[in-house]
Amino acid sequence: MTGKQFSFYLGLTDQIALEEAIRASGDVLFLGRRSSSARGEEQASSILMDIENEWPLVLIARRADFPIIRFTPTYSTDNDFACKVLDQRIIEYDRMVGFKTFIRAGRLYRVDKFWDANNQLVSKSPQFVDWADHLYKLVKKSLTRVEQGFYAGREALAMRNTGVPFEGLDIEFNSIKE
Repeated sequence: MTGKQFSFYLGLTDQIALEEAIRASGDVLFLGRRSSSARGEEQASSILMDIENEWPLVLIARRADFPIIRFTPTYSTDNDFACKVLDQRIIEYDRMVGFKTFIRAGRLYRVDKFWDANNQLVSKSPQFVDWADHLYKLVKKSLTRVEQGFYAGREALAMRNTGVPFEGLDIEFNSIKE
């Protein structure tokens, strides 16, 4: 399996610039991580509005790929389906944003090649990979590089400058409870 990811730190308002960069990559749509059907459910935006009650993971897809993207049953209930990044043409967008006492890293993650049930290496379409590479470049360009593999939005950097640490860089993971 080969995948690509990078991490970033966001304040609440940083989500706007990040979504603009994502949309600049082409005709995209956002899907909830779970659905009540195998078709998936489109969301109007990727912006996390309610940190306390919304799940931070959203899926990004090219609109052209939407007809072939499938959600599979989770078997937890009759109408609960999830989409697997492994074999679907999607990018996972983990929308972590700053808390009052620290900022947890979010990330973009995708898989370009995977081993199927017949132990054959399957590559996702060149169109998906090219689009995903372009999206990653646009998103990175909209952020500031903090150090190798980590980026941050303006608000997150301002929060860090006032003493709000970046989890994983300034403080250890899980060293502060929300």
